[in-house]
Amino acid sequence: MDRFKSDRGILGKVPGELISRAMGALPKPDAGQPEAITAEVDVPDIGRVRVRCQLTSSRHHRGRNWFWHAVHAELLDGPDGEAEMGGG
Repeated sequence: MDRFKSDRGILGKVPGELISRAMGALPKPDAGQPEAITAEVDVPDIGRVRVRCQLTSSRHHRGRNWFWHAVHAELLDGPDGEAEMGGG
């Protein structure tokens, strides 16, 4: 997955608080986790959204800190419960 890919879907429309809530349901980030994982969250006025997260790490002195980074979001169901048509 290209970290600098410009297509982030509707990620910019999802409030940070809800992205954080979705990511809170993910397993603890560390070297043994898959590189990418998804979580779902209900967003008011938008509907059910799937957030794709990438496992990322940063070095700090001799240690390494692991964290999930939201990279893409897509609509699963609209606010009226209608599934998204088409897409990709």
